[in-house]
Amino acid sequence: MTKVVSPKQAILTIPKGKRIFIGSGAATPNALVKALHQNSGAFSDNEVTHILTLGAADYCNEASQWNLRDNSLFIGHNVRKSVQLGYADYTPIFLSEIPRLFASGSFPIHTALVSVSPPDKHGMCSLGVSVDVVRAAIENAKVLIAQINPKMPRTFGRTFIPYDSFDYVVNEEEELPQIPGFESDPVIDAIAQNVASLISDGSTLQLGIGSIPDAILNYLDDKKELGIHTEMMSDGVIDLLKSGVITNEHKSILKNRSLTSFAMGTNKLYDYLNENPLIEFYPSNFVNDPFNIASNPKMICINSALQVDLTGQICADSLGPSFYSGIGGQVDFMRGAARSQGGKPIIALPSTAKGDTISRIVGQLDQGAGVVTSRGDAHYIVTEFGIAQLHGKSIRQRAMELIHIAHPNFREDLLKFVKSHHYVYFDQKHSSIDERKADTYTEHKVFKNENFIVRPLKVTDERRLQDFFYSHQIATLYHRYMGIPKKLDHNNAQTLVNVDYKDNMAFGIFKVGEYDDEIIAIGRLSPTQTKNRLELKIVVGEDFRHYGTGKYLSNKLINYAKDRGVKEIVSSFFSSNRPMKRIMEKLGKQFGSGQSIYNGDEISYVIQLTK
Repeated sequence: MTKVVSPKQAILTIPKGKRIFIGSGAATPNALVKALHQNSGAFSDNEVTHILTLGAADYCNEASQWNLRDNSLFIGHNVRKSVQLGYADYTPIFLSEIPRLFASGSFPIHTALVSVSPPDKHGMCSLGVSVDVVRAAIENAKVLIAQINPKMPRTFGRTFIPYDSFDYVVNEEEELPQIPGFESDPVIDAIAQNVASLISDGSTLQLGIGSIPDAILNYLDDKKELGIHTEMMSDGVIDLLKSGVITNEHKSILKNRSLTSFAMGTNKLYDYLNENPLIEFYPSNFVNDPFNIASNPKMICINSALQVDLTGQICADSLGPSFYSGIGGQVDFMRGAARSQGGKPIIALPSTAKGDTISRIVGQLDQGAGVVTSRGDAHYIVTEFGIAQLHGKSIRQRAMELIHIAHPNFREDLLKFVKSHHYVYFDQKHSSIDERKADTYTEHKVFKNENFIVRPLKVTDERRLQDFFYSHQIATLYHRYMGIPKKLDHNNAQTLVNVDYKDNMAFGIFKVGEYDDEIIAIGRLSPTQTKNRLELKIVVGEDFRHYGTGKYLSNKLINYAKDRGVKEIVSSFFSSNRPMKRIMEKLGKQFGSGQSIYNGDEISYVIQLTK
């Protein structure tokens, strides 16, 4: 029979030497946690376990470690110092596997301390904003102690617990912990915009907590029919739900409803969740199951990291050998999204730390740092300088992709590192151009109902350029390259992809692929011996002609040249290349006047830019 007692009376029922579970996040039963600390002298060799908790954890200190030894399954700020000083323990584990651990018998829980809503007319309490691993702890604990908090929202899903199932109840009203919105800044905004560019209509999202996820949500107003399948929900989703951006209609798991396992935010969020049937809470072994995650098409998971090395290893739980947080659900969602049809596993982080003095893109992880997500699981890495696509790429390609999104102050040292370890060519170059400059010229275009990206070439396009070259038929090589070149080697390829945004500029049209993009057309401006005159060259792949791609690139490049104050454009081609002659004549009329200069079988067509 349930007994109503004081916090102290409830805590003193726990035997010595037994494991105590504390409820999670904003549902941390802080009245019980406070009583645990105040009566720590009554315990001996008891272990306290939990994932992230909010509020004070005063019991977790040097003096109490032999009475109440904390063992975090995910390290929060309230226990971090004690873990780092050795007064508390840390158990690394995937969030999806914690419920199974509790049920296995090898990690027995004697007493679970949880916070719930008052019972309804049917005698059912709600776990409110944290179901995650709390449900499993309740199902496997010998003794249940509940803090009944009238401020706890009544939520739906697998949240209901009969009041009579609790051994002891403490009636204690308290405000739920508030997690205010994070302030953004230009770096965070740039990261958010880069991530948002990877999210298409109909995607299902997993977002964590922090300034980057909050900022990303601000850039999704123009998206349509998004879904939510996430381990954690915060304030940012509310406006998207109210505006109809989030509809959940394309999900496979819990269609037409948002799915989460816990929520942390402000009272705005908690009030919105209260008795809202469109949002359901389920345990972590369901929400974080990679197979369930993968069943959602276009699953987008967005997580953070402390460091990423140039092979793609991702450290997210430690600073060197000093433990900082935990594995959590990162790997669960990275692997689930990777197996989703059209899914994208994303790691988003600023390129630097400590006022731009430390690069977070590194040659090798700090000594003692842990690999949370392996290089085999790495797909998209995003910083304020751009997006690196790593999946299916060689170590050489990965290194260059990551150097390209590192802070420019560190790119030279990173290139020296990979050269010294033979990851790249000894003559490999990197770009000194700020990646964000390329973004200002990037466009999404549709040609004949297919989606393409138009952007300046980058040093990381070397292999893509070679693939494009070797895809050409002999006739294309003859007419577009004024001869039949037999190869495009590394030296020439890396020269061609290094544009300076001045007299040497090239735009590519890229067909969007699941793991990588394919060049289907290139337009280039190159310097000539004549001042204020640039040479224009256009090459379109055989399968993509008559799409309007050549005309589009020509217009884009000539307008670019005009903006730079260039007076003349010249293009050389064989007289037998009649399509190119027609294009240049049209461009001449469009932008000024044109003149053909014949030299045997070759024509140099000069456009005077006056319009």
